[in-house]
Amino acid sequence: MAMGVGAATAGFDIPARSFPIAGARALIVAATMVAAFAGFAACGTDASAHAVLQAGPDLTRLLRAMAGLKLLMAAGALAAMWWRLGAPASLPWLASYTAAGMAMAAGPGLIVSMAHVGAGALLLHAGLGATLVMLWRDPAMGPRLHEAWVRRRKP
Repeated sequence: MAMGVGAATAGFDIPARSFPIAGARALIVAATMVAAFAGFAACGTDASAHAVLQAGPDLTRLLRAMAGLKLLMAAGALAAMWWRLGAPASLPWLASYTAAGMAMAAGPGLIVSMAHVGAGALLLHAGLGATLVMLWRDPAMGPRLHEAWVRRRKP
């Protein structure tokens, strides 16, 4: 395995088939934006209006506020992904991060539409859990955290 050169890759073993940093970050951004749009657009206005009518105004406001909070949780996890992808990632890790990011992004949109609240919650929580497990198990996280800690401790 080749050793990386430069501030973003110092101390990392770059896999033989790794995705460039800028491309990985662009992929995550594009995929999550597409998934968020798909989550909001997945339900037609008729299905959404019918679900809102059945749930009532109070439950609708509560669930939509919860969707906003869930969106903030997803944004935090996506920020951690963005930071992690500041170093080269292998294609399987990048695909896993992308799938988890897409699930987290689609979930709040499904909840806001009110037609698929359960599916939206399941997608969001599955994506969030998968992201946390991947960040925990990713072999590049140790060197990445160490590098950040050393940079922060320098006077």
